Amino acid sequence: MSFRFRQFKVEDSHSTMKVGTDAMLLGSWVKPADASSILDIGTGCGVLALMMAQGSGAQIDAIDIHGPSVDEATYNVSQSPWPGRIRVFLQPVEDHAFLGGLTYDIIISNPPFFNNSLKPSSSKKLLAKHEHTLTLGILLTSSLKLMHPGSSLCLILPTTEGKMFTSMAEGKGLFPFKRLTVSPLSSRLPHRILTEFRFLKPAEVIEDELTIHSADGGFSEKYLSMTQNFHLFHPKRT
Repeated sequence: MSFRFRQFKVEDSHSTMKVGTDAMLLGSWVKPADASSILDIGTGCGVLALMMAQGSGAQIDAIDIHGPSVDEATYNVSQSPWPGRIRVFLQPVEDHAFLGGLTYDIIISNPPFFNNSLKPSSSKKLLAKHEHTLTLGILLTSSLKLMHPGSSLCLILPTTEGKMFTSMAEGKGLFPFKRLTVSPLSSRLPHRILTEFRFLKPAEVIEDELTIHSADGGFSEKYLSMTQNFHLFHPKRT
């Protein structure tokens, strides 16, 4: 399927990680303008890497272990305004972390999760959405090796996994700097947590909340406002 953004277009028919609300949330929430180097772990169709390219002048590496995803991300990058700033690799993050000497200002990931749920029959969905090949532990350990003292690690996770990862990260000296708690509707409990982790523990975590959909079923004003640099539609004006 093709998705057109303000400055680029994405094909995601063959990728494990497709264009979706999670990617839109994370790519819009992270502010990469001051970054010179960014790593996208589990890039899928490359949408997060492209969003980071639009918002910065950084050099971006995007990695995935699924060959068709890497091929599709490579194509999407080649058709974008930033083909010279994004490199796509067929490689697990633990191998990338052991190349030696690589560090990034920002590491961003919409990782596989659902570690306690039933595994889907589709092997492609299995790769994308389960801790079958990339556990939270591997993600944390590898990210730590790829960070320098001023780096940020930015993730979107379901609430349970988000709390688990935060506890694990704090045990390794990596702390939440800011956090966005997301609910699908105002009447529903939060289902996603976006967190930016840094090595320096803040006096107070910057907290915010977002509801994706309004009562009429459309996107909320806050969601539209946050994603307006990428979505082709504008928030309503009153």
